[in-house]
Amino acid sequence: MRLSQQLCKQHIGWHFKKLWANKSIKKIEDTRVEKKLLEKGIPVVRAEDVLKEAFRQKHEFEKVEVVGFKTPPIAFDNTHPNWHDRILLTYKDNNVLLDGLKQAKILTNTVELKEDLPKSTELKIKKEIDNKVKEIILSSHVFDAEQQKLPKLKDPERPAWNFPRVYGITQPRVIKLLLSNLLQLIENTSDLDLVKNRFIIDDTHFSYNFEKYGKLIQFELKGDTLLTSTSPLTAITDQPTKELELPDIFPIEPTITLNEENIYTVRGIYPVNIQFAKSHPHTIFIPHVETDVKNIFEEPVTDEQIFGRSLLKTFTVAASYAKQKFGDVKILPKPVTVQCVHTNGHLFHFGVLQLNTLDLEDSGVKNVWYQTDRIPLFESCCYKVGKPVLEGYNSEVIQNLTNFYNNV
Repeated sequence: MRLSQQLCKQHIGWHFKKLWANKSIKKIEDTRVEKKLLEKGIPVVRAEDVLKEAFRQKHEFEKVEVVGFKTPPIAFDNTHPNWHDRILLTYKDNNVLLDGLKQAKILTNTVELKEDLPKSTELKIKKEIDNKVKEIILSSHVFDAEQQKLPKLKDPERPAWNFPRVYGITQPRVIKLLLSNLLQLIENTSDLDLVKNRFIIDDTHFSYNFEKYGKLIQFELKGDTLLTSTSPLTAITDQPTKELELPDIFPIEPTITLNEENIYTVRGIYPVNIQFAKSHPHTIFIPHVETDVKNIFEEPVTDEQIFGRSLLKTFTVAASYAKQKFGDVKILPKPVTVQCVHTNGHLFHFGVLQLNTLDLEDSGVKNVWYQTDRIPLFESCCYKVGKPVLEGYNSEVIQNLTNFYNNV
């Protein structure tokens, strides 16, 4: 048996109990102070009686404002200064429509004459430009130094399975790097006189309100990248649209999945002063961040809903510009044409809107929309066996971007 040193420790709990037992039986000594005070005629009153009397008397306390205290937050109810009894239906950046493009056409009084984009001057893309585009794709998807925690991976067949967290470049940064570098490449390869007539604006805000079906509707959308020009784009077509019919989504209401708000401010915003020489909208670039743009029914966002988002964003830009330029008119004296590029960094969607009217309940004159399907820029861009690999590059995307930039 191994002998060890005896530890002289004291049990604190035992000592506490022993002390409590000793103190609990200790008698209070009589100091005879009360007797001596009474002999001298000094009254002795119990403390409990004094406190009871104090509590019986009601005291009115004055409110003192202390410098430095924060004012209470404004309640989001009918006491809010921007509260309205009439409900406002809003469409914002994280919204998608239930029926996608069909519903967007009904809301904006828009028809589609034909599939694909209208004819434009096609410029030949050199092989050197394709090589530079491949470098831009790799630099934005693989080579950037950002290392952030990416969204959780999910497997629909195994919803409870937890995958290891992945770190890398976030989707908003991928889209921002990709678009900015592609635009810079197109500017460097375009004619100098044309580039002088273009202007790029980031982080803009657009708002357009109107009434339809007896309801007040307002589109409030962010224009992450807006390309403007010194002269507006020319009209695409003068074909009459009276005989063309809008889609029918009965029994679904056209205003379904729009947000209902009572606290709002009705406003119309086109962020560029119309007196500015390059104030005419040319192309709006729309990022599709999959973690932000969601369906309120928790279903995956479909291609049709993405097409509807492109149309509503382009319409908001064109309508807010037309209202600032022409005032409160129904039929525009001159059509407003705006191009649209919608991307998630991998798939690109191109659209063109010709705005003919702001009267969205008129069945005679309608707006015209052209679009493509979602076009992949590449098949895969990642590390394989420790090497950065880009596979399945598609030059159609840079071809459409170059044509959009050079359209006048």
